[in-house]
Amino acid sequence: MKKLFIDDLRRPPDSSWDLVRSNQEAINYVLLNGCPDFVSFDYCLSAGQTIRPFILWLIEEDKRYEGKLIPEAFQYDSHSSSDAGTQWIMITLGQYLLNRHRP
Repeated sequence: MKKLFIDDLRRPPDSSWDLVRSNQEAINYVLLNGCPDFVSFDYCLSAGQTIRPFILWLIEEDKRYEGKLIPEAFQYDSHSSSDAGTQWIMITLGQYLLNRHRP
């Protein structure tokens, strides 16, 4: 099981996680390794960035790959201290995954 921890400051809970610190690192990770089975998101990243660009990119790429980029049993969570950010992550990904078309 591939697990990805996205956070600009914190470290993952243990060594079973891969760590990226930015949206671009997250995109590069997926391009090189495929979409992980589990992602733990921080909402606020460095330099005023949020995780939104990566999540929107991931959704668009999954659509481009006809629903085959994000694994069928994909799981995700937010470890962000931003309640509004966590809500955006959970709703955006949840709605997409619930309604995505897989041929």
